[in-house]
Amino acid sequence: MTGKIIKTVVLLLFASQVLLFSAGTDGINWQSDWKTVLKTAAEKKQPVFMDFYTDWCPHCKRLDADTFVDKKMIDYFNKENFVMLKVNPEIDRAAENTFNVFSYPTLVIFKHDGTEWDRMLGFKSPDDLIAALDNLKKGIGTLDDLLGKYKKLDKEDKSDNKFELMFAVNDKYMARADYPEALEMIDRIIELDKDNAKKRASAAMYQRGYIYYKWKKFQKAVDALVSIHTVYPGSEEAEGGYGAAVYYSEKLDDPALTLKLLKEFVKKFPNSKYIERFQKKIKKMEPRGAGTL
Repeated sequence: MTGKIIKTVVLLLFASQVLLFSAGTDGINWQSDWKTVLKTAAEKKQPVFMDFYTDWCPHCKRLDADTFVDKKMIDYFNKENFVMLKVNPEIDRAAENTFNVFSYPTLVIFKHDGTEWDRMLGFKSPDDLIAALDNLKKGIGTLDDLLGKYKKLDKEDKSDNKFELMFAVNDKYMARADYPEALEMIDRIIELDKDNAKKRASAAMYQRGYIYYKWKKFQKAVDALVSIHTVYPGSEEAEGGYGAAVYYSEKLDDPALTLKLLKEFVKKFPNSKYIERFQKKIKKMEPRGAGTL
Protein backbone atom coordinates (compact mmCIF):
# COMPACT_ATOMS: atom_id res chain seq x y z
CA MET A 1 0.00 0.00 0.00
CA THR A 2 1.49 3.34 -1.01
CA GLY A 3 1.95 6.22 1.39
CA LYS A 4 -0.75 8.22 -0.42
CA ILE A 5 -3.29 5.39 -0.01
CA ILE A 6 -2.41 4.92 3.64
CA LYS A 7 -2.87 8.64 4.27
CA THR A 8 -6.25 8.54 2.54
CA VAL A 9 -7.42 5.56 4.62
CA VAL A 10 -6.34 7.23 7.86
CA LEU A 11 -8.17 10.44 6.95
CA LEU A 12 -11.32 8.48 6.08
CA LEU A 13 -11.18 6.61 9.39
CA PHE A 14 -10.70 9.85 11.30
CA ALA A 15 -13.56 11.50 9.45
CA SER A 16 -15.86 8.56 10.20
CA GLN A 17 -15.04 8.77 13.92
CA VAL A 18 -15.79 12.49 14.01
CA LEU A 19 -19.05 11.90 12.16
CA LEU A 20 -19.97 9.09 14.53
CA PHE A 21 -19.50 11.34 17.56
CA SER A 22 -21.36 14.23 15.98
CA ALA A 23 -24.31 12.21 14.74
CA GLY A 24 -24.32 10.04 17.85
CA THR A 25 -24.77 6.29 17.90
CA ASP A 26 -27.57 6.89 20.40
CA GLY A 27 -29.65 9.07 18.10
CA ILE A 28 -28.61 12.35 19.73
CA ASN A 29 -26.72 14.84 17.61
CA TRP A 30 -23.95 15.61 20.10
CA GLN A 31 -21.71 18.59 19.38
CA SER A 32 -18.43 19.53 21.05
CA ASP A 33 -17.59 23.07 19.88
CA TRP A 34 -19.27 24.79 22.82
CA LYS A 35 -18.16 28.34 21.97
CA THR A 36 -19.76 28.24 18.53
CA VAL A 37 -22.78 26.22 19.61
CA LEU A 38 -23.71 28.49 22.53
CA LYS A 39 -23.39 31.59 20.37
CA THR A 40 -25.42 30.12 17.50
CA ALA A 41 -28.08 28.66 19.82
CA ALA A 42 -28.57 32.03 21.53
CA GLU A 43 -28.96 33.72 18.14
CA LYS A 44 -31.53 31.12 17.11
CA LYS A 45 -33.14 31.19 20.57
CA GLN A 46 -32.64 27.48 21.21
CA PRO A 47 -32.09 25.93 24.66
CA VAL A 48 -28.83 24.05 25.16
CA PHE A 49 -28.20 20.85 27.12
CA MET A 50 -24.52 20.48 28.02
CA ASP A 51 -23.14 17.18 29.37
CA PHE A 52 -19.78 17.49 31.13
CA TYR A 53 -18.25 14.02 31.36
CA THR A 54 -14.95 12.19 31.77
CA ASP A 55 -13.79 8.87 30.35
CA TRP A 56 -13.37 7.32 33.82
CA CYS A 57 -16.66 8.48 35.37
CA PRO A 58 -19.05 5.51 35.95
CA HIS A 59 -22.18 7.68 36.22
CA CYS A 60 -21.26 9.39 32.94
CA LYS A 61 -21.13 5.98 31.30
CA ARG A 62 -24.51 5.10 32.81
CA LEU A 63 -26.01 8.23 31.30
CA ASP A 64 -24.68 7.22 27.89
CA ALA A 65 -25.74 3.59 28.25
CA ASP A 66 -29.16 4.03 29.85
CA THR A 67 -30.50 7.57 29.60
CA PHE A 68 -29.30 9.16 26.39
CA VAL A 69 -30.21 6.11 24.31
CA ASP A 70 -33.77 5.97 25.62
CA LYS A 71 -36.29 6.78 22.88
CA LYS A 72 -38.51 8.94 25.05
CA MET A 73 -35.45 10.92 26.14
CA ILE A 74 -34.34 11.44 22.53
CA ASP A 75 -37.88 12.40 21.54
CA TYR A 76 -38.03 14.87 24.43
CA PHE A 77 -34.81 16.61 23.41
CA ASN A 78 -36.06 16.83 19.80
CA LYS A 79 -39.49 18.10 20.85
CA GLU A 80 -37.98 20.84 23.02
CA ASN A 81 -35.52 21.73 20.24
CA PHE A 82 -32.46 21.31 22.48
CA VAL A 83 -28.99 21.78 21.05
CA MET A 84 -26.87 19.01 22.57
CA LEU A 85 -23.28 19.52 23.75
CA LYS A 86 -20.92 16.92 25.20
CA VAL A 87 -17.63 18.18 26.67
CA ASN A 88 -14.78 16.50 28.54
CA PRO A 89 -13.35 19.33 30.69
CA GLU A 90 -10.26 17.28 31.58
CA ILE A 91 -9.31 17.61 27.92
CA ASP A 92 -10.94 20.97 27.23
CA ARG A 93 -9.44 23.03 30.06
CA ALA A 94 -10.97 26.21 28.67
CA ALA A 95 -14.41 24.71 29.29
CA GLU A 96 -13.41 23.60 32.80
CA ASN A 97 -12.26 27.11 33.71
CA THR A 98 -15.18 28.85 32.00
CA PHE A 99 -17.93 26.80 33.60
CA ASN A 100 -16.23 25.77 36.88
CA VAL A 101 -17.08 22.11 36.46
CA PHE A 102 -15.18 19.74 38.76
CA SER A 103 -17.76 17.00 39.44
CA TYR A 104 -18.98 14.49 36.90
CA PRO A 105 -21.37 14.20 35.33
CA THR A 106 -22.52 17.81 35.52
CA LEU A 107 -25.47 18.68 33.31
CA VAL A 108 -25.75 22.39 32.50
CA ILE A 109 -28.89 23.76 30.84
CA PHE A 110 -29.00 27.12 29.06
CA LYS A 111 -32.08 29.21 28.32
CA HIS A 112 -33.17 30.37 24.87
CA ASP A 113 -31.31 33.64 25.42
CA GLY A 114 -28.03 31.87 26.16
CA THR A 115 -27.94 32.45 29.92
CA GLU A 116 -27.38 29.53 32.27
CA TRP A 117 -30.63 28.09 33.57
CA ASP A 118 -29.62 25.37 35.99
CA ARG A 119 -27.19 22.55 36.75
CA MET A 120 -27.70 18.97 37.82
CA LEU A 121 -25.19 16.54 39.27
CA GLY A 122 -24.94 12.78 38.85
CA PHE A 123 -26.87 10.11 37.04
CA LYS A 124 -30.50 10.70 36.07
CA SER A 125 -32.84 8.10 34.66
CA PRO A 126 -34.83 9.15 31.55
CA ASP A 127 -37.99 9.68 33.62
CA ASP A 128 -36.16 11.65 36.32
CA LEU A 129 -34.33 13.82 33.79
CA ILE A 130 -37.48 14.57 31.81
CA ALA A 131 -39.32 15.45 35.02
CA ALA A 132 -36.44 17.70 36.12
CA LEU A 133 -36.38 19.50 32.76
CA ASP A 134 -40.15 19.94 32.81
CA ASN A 135 -39.91 21.39 36.32
CA LEU A 136 -37.15 23.68 35.14
CA LYS A 137 -39.53 25.28 32.64
CA LYS A 138 -41.84 26.04 35.59
CA GLY A 139 -39.01 27.42 37.71
CA ILE A 140 -39.17 24.44 40.06
CA GLY A 141 -35.99 22.96 41.52
CA THR A 142 -33.62 25.77 40.56
CA LEU A 143 -31.23 27.28 43.11
CA ASP A 144 -33.43 30.38 43.39
CA ASP A 145 -36.52 28.23 43.90
CA LEU A 146 -34.89 26.09 46.59
CA LEU A 147 -33.43 29.11 48.40
CA GLY A 148 -36.82 30.80 48.33
CA LYS A 149 -38.48 27.79 49.93
CA TYR A 150 -35.70 27.44 52.49
CA LYS A 151 -35.92 31.08 53.60
CA LYS A 152 -39.66 30.76 54.20
CA LEU A 153 -39.17 28.01 56.78
CA ASP A 154 -38.80 28.71 60.48
CA LYS A 155 -35.17 28.79 61.63
CA GLU A 156 -35.88 26.24 64.36
CA ASP A 157 -37.71 23.87 62.00
CA LYS A 158 -36.04 20.46 62.19
CA SER A 159 -38.33 18.55 59.87
CA ASP A 160 -37.01 16.09 57.31
CA ASN A 161 -38.27 18.41 54.60
CA LYS A 162 -36.11 21.25 55.95
CA PHE A 163 -32.95 19.12 55.98
CA GLU A 164 -33.62 17.70 52.54
CA LEU A 165 -34.07 21.22 51.23
CA MET A 166 -30.80 22.34 52.80
CA PHE A 167 -28.86 19.44 51.30
CA ALA A 168 -30.50 20.16 47.92
CA VAL A 169 -29.30 23.77 48.11
CA ASN A 170 -25.83 22.48 48.99
CA ASP A 171 -25.89 20.26 45.89
CA LYS A 172 -26.71 23.28 43.72
CA TYR A 173 -23.76 25.20 45.16
CA MET A 174 -21.53 22.18 44.59
CA ALA A 175 -22.64 21.95 40.96
CA ARG A 176 -21.47 25.55 40.52
CA ALA A 177 -18.23 24.94 42.43
CA ASP A 178 -19.40 27.64 44.84
CA TYR A 179 -17.64 26.01 47.76
CA PRO A 180 -17.85 28.88 50.30
CA GLU A 181 -21.66 28.97 50.01
CA ALA A 182 -21.80 25.17 50.16
CA LEU A 183 -19.77 25.17 53.38
CA GLU A 184 -22.01 27.83 54.88
CA MET A 185 -25.07 25.67 54.25
CA ILE A 186 -23.30 22.65 55.73
CA ASP A 187 -22.51 24.64 58.87
CA ARG A 188 -26.20 25.55 59.20
CA ILE A 189 -27.20 21.89 58.96
CA ILE A 190 -24.70 20.89 61.66
CA GLU A 191 -25.86 23.70 63.95
CA LEU A 192 -29.52 22.75 63.47
CA ASP A 193 -28.89 19.07 64.28
CA LYS A 194 -26.09 19.57 66.77
CA ASP A 195 -27.02 16.48 68.80
CA ASN A 196 -27.22 14.46 65.57
CA ALA A 197 -30.70 13.27 66.54
CA LYS A 198 -31.70 13.37 62.86
CA LYS A 199 -28.34 11.94 61.75
CA ARG A 200 -27.97 14.97 59.50
CA ALA A 201 -25.06 16.63 61.30
CA SER A 202 -22.74 13.65 60.79
CA ALA A 203 -23.83 13.43 57.15
CA ALA A 204 -23.13 17.14 56.76
CA MET A 205 -19.67 16.75 58.30
CA TYR A 206 -18.90 14.05 55.75
CA GLN A 207 -20.10 16.40 53.02
CA ARG A 208 -17.83 19.11 54.43
CA GLY A 209 -14.85 16.85 53.86
CA TYR A 210 -15.95 16.19 50.31
CA ILE A 211 -16.36 19.92 49.63
CA TYR A 212 -12.80 20.59 50.80
CA TYR A 213 -11.60 17.71 48.65
CA LYS A 214 -13.28 19.11 45.52
CA TRP A 215 -11.82 22.51 46.44
CA LYS A 216 -8.39 20.83 46.52
CA LYS A 217 -7.90 21.78 50.16
CA PHE A 218 -6.78 18.27 51.04
CA GLN A 219 -5.49 18.87 54.57
CA LYS A 220 -8.78 20.50 55.53
CA ALA A 221 -10.62 17.59 53.93
CA VAL A 222 -8.64 15.11 56.04
CA ASP A 223 -9.20 17.10 59.24
CA ALA A 224 -12.93 17.45 58.57
CA LEU A 225 -13.42 13.76 57.95
CA VAL A 226 -11.35 12.57 60.93
CA SER A 227 -13.28 14.93 63.22
CA ILE A 228 -16.52 13.03 62.57
CA HIS A 229 -15.32 10.20 64.80
CA THR A 230 -14.37 12.70 67.50
CA VAL A 231 -17.73 14.50 67.49
CA TYR A 232 -20.09 11.67 66.52
CA PRO A 233 -18.20 8.40 67.15
CA GLY A 234 -21.30 6.23 66.86
CA SER A 235 -22.47 7.65 63.55
CA GLU A 236 -22.46 5.76 60.25
CA GLU A 237 -20.17 8.40 58.78
CA ALA A 238 -17.45 7.98 61.44
CA GLU A 239 -15.93 4.93 59.75
CA GLY A 240 -16.52 6.13 56.21
CA GLY A 241 -15.04 9.51 57.07
CA TYR A 242 -11.84 7.96 58.41
CA GLY A 243 -11.55 5.76 55.34
CA ALA A 244 -12.00 8.74 53.03
CA ALA A 245 -9.43 10.67 55.09
CA VAL A 246 -6.89 7.94 54.34
CA TYR A 247 -7.55 8.32 50.62
CA TYR A 248 -7.49 12.12 50.68
CA SER A 249 -4.25 12.15 52.70
CA GLU A 250 -2.49 10.51 49.76
CA LYS A 251 -3.09 13.71 47.80
CA LEU A 252 -0.80 15.49 50.27
CA ASP A 253 2.19 13.28 49.42
CA ASP A 254 2.77 12.73 53.14
CA PRO A 255 3.30 8.97 53.70
CA ALA A 256 3.77 9.46 57.44
CA LEU A 257 0.32 11.01 57.74
CA THR A 258 -1.29 8.31 55.61
CA LEU A 259 0.34 5.56 57.66
CA LYS A 260 -0.77 7.24 60.89
CA LEU A 261 -4.37 7.39 59.66
CA LEU A 262 -4.26 3.79 58.49
CA LYS A 263 -3.11 2.59 61.90
CA GLU A 264 -5.73 4.70 63.66
CA PHE A 265 -8.42 3.32 61.38
CA VAL A 266 -7.44 -0.30 62.10
CA LYS A 267 -7.48 0.41 65.84
CA LYS A 268 -10.78 2.31 65.87
CA PHE A 269 -12.71 0.08 63.43
CA PRO A 270 -11.45 -3.50 63.94
CA ASN A 271 -14.59 -5.00 62.38
CA SER A 272 -14.53 -2.90 59.25
CA LYS A 273 -14.72 -4.65 55.89
CA TYR A 274 -11.65 -2.61 54.90
CA ILE A 275 -9.42 -3.99 57.68
CA GLU A 276 -7.63 -6.57 55.56
CA ARG A 277 -7.01 -4.09 52.75
CA PHE A 278 -5.70 -1.43 55.13
CA GLN A 279 -3.50 -3.89 57.03
CA LYS A 280 -1.86 -4.90 53.76
CA LYS A 281 -1.33 -1.25 52.94
CA ILE A 282 0.32 -0.68 56.32
CA LYS A 283 2.73 -3.57 55.73
CA LYS A 284 3.68 -2.19 52.34
CA MET A 285 4.30 1.29 53.70
CA GLU A 286 6.26 0.54 56.89
CA PRO A 287 9.39 -0.89 55.24
CA ARG A 288 9.72 2.27 53.17
CA GLY A 289 10.36 4.29 56.27
CA ALA A 290 7.10 6.14 56.21
CA GLY A 291 7.67 7.31 59.75
CA THR A 292 7.88 5.97 63.28
CA LEU A 293 4.51 6.36 64.93
